[in-house]
Amino acid sequence: MAGNREKIIEGARQLMNREGVSATGTTRIAEALGVSPGNLYYHFKSREQIVAEIYARFEAGFRESLIAGLDRGITPDRFAAFYINAVDFAWTYRFFFAGQTDLLAADPALARRHRAFQMWSLEALEDIVSMLAKQGTAQLPRGRAEAARLRASIALNTWLTWSGWISFLKVEKPEGALVRGDMARGALQIFDVFAPWLDPAFEQAARKLLVRELTREEAVA
Repeated sequence: MAGNREKIIEGARQLMNREGVSATGTTRIAEALGVSPGNLYYHFKSREQIVAEIYARFEAGFRESLIAGLDRGITPDRFAAFYINAVDFAWTYRFFFAGQTDLLAADPALARRHRAFQMWSLEALEDIVSMLAKQGTAQLPRGRAEAARLRASIALNTWLTWSGWISFLKVEKPEGALVRGDMARGALQIFDVFAPWLDPAFEQAARKLLVRELTREEAVA
C-alpha cells in the first residue's frame, strides 16, 4: 500500500506538470496512473491532500538546499549551486508556481504554510547577503539602515524573480510547451539581482560556474 501512495504522489506531480492544475482532478489522476478511484481515495480524500503532500516534499527539499553548507562559508561554487538548485526546484514543481493562486485559494492550510515558508525564505536570503558581506565578497552600504534596506531588497527581488519565473514563461509562451532549457535564462535573471553588489572576481567566478552548469544541463535535458 505504501508503494501505491508513492506512485500516486509522484504520478500526480508529473501529471500536473504536464497538464496543469485545473485539468488534473482525482479522477484524472486515477485514470492516468491506472489505479482505481477507491485505491486513490484510500490514500487521499481529495486533490488538495495530494498537493499538500507534494508541497511538503518541495518545501523540505528547498529549505535544505538553501542553507546546506553555509557554515563553511560561501564559495563561488556554493553560490552558483544556489541558483542551480533554485531553478531545479522551480522546474520540478512547476505546476505549483503556474497555479499557485488557485491552489492557495482552494486550501487555506496550504496558504498559511506557504506564507510561513515565504517569510522563512526571505529571512534566509537576507542572512546569505549578510554572510557574503561579512566574508568580503559583497559590498553593502556602511549605514546600518541603508544596508538593511538593501538586504531586504535583494532578498525580496530574488524571491519574486524566482517564484514568478514559471508564470512569466507561461505568458511569454502561450502557445508552446515549456522546456527545461527555459529555466537557464531564469537562473541568470535571478543571479543578476545580486550581481551588482558582489566582488567582481567572486561574481565572475560564480557566473562562469553557473553558465557552465546551465549549459551542461541543457545538453542532457
